[in-house]
Amino acid sequence: MLAVLVLVALVLITVDYRQGGSGSVAALQRGAMTVFGPVQDGFATAVRPIGGFFSSIGQLGSLRAENQALQADLEELRQGSVSVAALEQENAELRALVGMQQQYQLVTTGGRVVAQPPNAFEWSVLLDVGADDGVAPGMAVVNAGGLVGKLTEVTRTHSRVQLLTSPSAGYAVRIAATGETGTLSGRGARPFQLEMSDPEAAIPPDAEVVTHAFQGTEIPDAVPVGVVETPPEGFEEGARFLDVRPYVDFTQLGVVLVVLNGPQQPEEFDPEALVDDPEAPRPPTPDRSEAAGAEGTG
Repeated sequence: MLAVLVLVALVLITVDYRQGGSGSVAALQRGAMTVFGPVQDGFATAVRPIGGFFSSIGQLGSLRAENQALQADLEELRQGSVSVAALEQENAELRALVGMQQQYQLVTTGGRVVAQPPNAFEWSVLLDVGADDGVAPGMAVVNAGGLVGKLTEVTRTHSRVQLLTSPSAGYAVRIAATGETGTLSGRGARPFQLEMSDPEAAIPPDAEVVTHAFQGTEIPDAVPVGVVETPPEGFEEGARFLDVRPYVDFTQLGVVLVVLNGPQQPEEFDPEALVDDPEAPRPPTPDRSEAAGAEGTG
């Protein structure tokens, strides 16, 4: 049977070759192509995605690796943009600190806040500077906004700042425009409370409040603290307590300055250091004639 089929095929090939493109066999081939051509195209179209699928399986590993590389590049770019923004912010903050230092002629050492308050009822922060850096308890701490607080505890490498917002903190202050003095107290997240020494003193609208140096403190004079909040209806006559809005944002503390050259005013004078007043009144000198008469009478 196989030999017969082979013989028929050879005969057809020979006839097709001799007749060329115009023979009956060629016509039969063209008819078959017309009938089965669309079927072949449809079959190829249907099968092609399957072939592509199996081809993609082989490339899946490389595609995943490329995707991971792209994700890593994207994350690096994001971190780079965040780092640039953070550096720009820190640079602006440092420039403002230098301005504060120069304006008030302060000798300072810089420190960074390394521990924020653990909850809303703690009013202190931890700095990464200590006794090895020349700081001591009582020294003032400032940032670009103004007074932050003062040091209360110092170790060799770290120190704790009692913030101006602490209810246990009290500072001598004055109205910058008038010189009227008072005592400032912290109230946590609420505005400071200013108790005026003279309740009858006139307070200008939006008056600036600054520190007031006094005996026994290391807080420099005239450091900005905040602004008096003026009520819409104005101040009541004889108002003793006023609200003060702070300059410093105590929720965003980063780099600060510890003031090393605060006023060193003695709490008591050394008696040996006292000098005589050259204009002090002298006791009256006795009259010589009266003294001589008294002697002669005796």
